[in-house]
Amino acid sequence: MTTSPKRLIELDSLRGLAAFIVVVHHAWLSLPHRPEWLQWLLETTPLRPVAMGRQAVIFFFVLSGFVLTRALASQEHRQPGSVLSVSGGASYAAQRAVRLGLPVLAAVLFSAMLQSALWSGPLPYDTPHIVGGAAWAQMWDWSSLLTQVLLLSHGDGFQLDPVLWSLVHEWRVALLLPLVLLLRGRLAVLGAVALLGAGIARLAGMPEGSVSLGESVPLTFAASAGFLPAFAAGAALALRPVGQFDHGQALAAGLAVAVLAMTASDFGVIIGSALLILLAQREGALAKLLRRPLPLWLGRISFSLYLIHMPVLLALTHLLKDWITPLGVALLAVPLSLPLAVVMYRTVELPAHQLARRLRWTMPQAARARA
Repeated sequence: MTTSPKRLIELDSLRGLAAFIVVVHHAWLSLPHRPEWLQWLLETTPLRPVAMGRQAVIFFFVLSGFVLTRALASQEHRQPGSVLSVSGGASYAAQRAVRLGLPVLAAVLFSAMLQSALWSGPLPYDTPHIVGGAAWAQMWDWSSLLTQVLLLSHGDGFQLDPVLWSLVHEWRVALLLPLVLLLRGRLAVLGAVALLGAGIARLAGMPEGSVSLGESVPLTFAASAGFLPAFAAGAALALRPVGQFDHGQALAAGLAVAVLAMTASDFGVIIGSALLILLAQREGALAKLLRRPLPLWLGRISFSLYLIHMPVLLALTHLLKDWITPLGVALLAVPLSLPLAVVMYRTVELPAHQLARRLRWTMPQAARARA
């Protein structure tokens, strides 16, 4: 259903680099004592995404809006009605469920298995929240596991894999993207809807720049609305392509990206993310760098890396807490997550993609047969 136009491999690399930033960010948060000079360096320079992590997640949302809308628009252009129809929408939703759901299931089960083997009780009260209260604070049960797999948790409910909070919004908003095609040529309306979503989040008590998940299921929907501007920005880029920057424009855009990476404002990060996507599509030094084997490899395993690194960090924290320092655990967790992400990509994520591609054809054919 969502047959893609020519793949922009540079964007895959950007996704991989963003995922790796999240891994390093969580390793950083797991340290109970952080050098003040390094904390200052990370928080007040373009390295801020490593300290805060949020910028990388916002970038994921903008990139998803761009890539998915671009694919949907291309498919609808080639086969009118293949997206904007009941059967087309059902096929797209089924594909997204498989592509997201199977890796999520695998990651949650992997974490549950590790906790069952290694957990001996909650960590001390002064343990950093990312490996204390936010995860493995108590032993899992089947009810909580199912809630997490279905992306229905709230607050610190994603105890087996805290990164799943962002997939709650990714899943919900991505299901709405086919409707964005109805707004081609009316991007002002798309912007108004996105800002309305941001307003809903503010009214729900979620200040701009700090929206995450919410402390109840209804509030998670308000939080999802709060991220609409990020997805809408990516969708707008896909629906109304911008010409390539010349040298001067590219230099100015690059400087803007560096400055906006330091901001605490989601809107600033959204603008920076959009500029980065445009810069990556321009032939030049950045594009050449993003086509190199290492960033392309990171891009290929990025989703698996995003899902699996927290179970790895949690397992090593509990296994080695009496043997090595948190810094030692972090230095082990980051490189160990990479080969495990490769295994997950090959055994779970890639088969999920292949199954989703088969759904592209089987569901529309079934719909035609019933007709």
